[in-house]
Amino acid sequence: MFNRNLIFILYLLLISFTACNSGKTFDRDKWNYGDGLTFPNRNRMLNDLLENQKLKGRKYYQVIGMLHRPQGGDSTMMYYEIVRNIEPGSAPYRKNLVLYLSKDSVVTGTKIVESGKK
Repeated sequence: MFNRNLIFILYLLLISFTACNSGKTFDRDKWNYGDGLTFPNRNRMLNDLLENQKLKGRKYYQVIGMLHRPQGGDSTMMYYEIVRNIEPGSAPYRKNLVLYLSKDSVVTGTKIVESGKK
């Protein structure tokens, strides 16, 4: 009886772990999915994007092909909104992925910038 319960509990934990980790792999279409103000999939994909998709060394047009148009920037950087929480009654919070560009429009570095309280 004890072994059955243990196996059942381990099975439930495995299912829970799998469900929690689903959707974390970077996917171009899921990355861009949103209403233009919020992008619900980006935060879950951010680690995979930074760890497994080489951004540093890519040219501007390659980044655009991969991540679509950024939410802002200039000739030295561009940023993608990851999280924006500006709901009334809660503290404003923003999280952006910033990509720094060389004069030749090549990504030289990345940074996560957070402002406000979670």
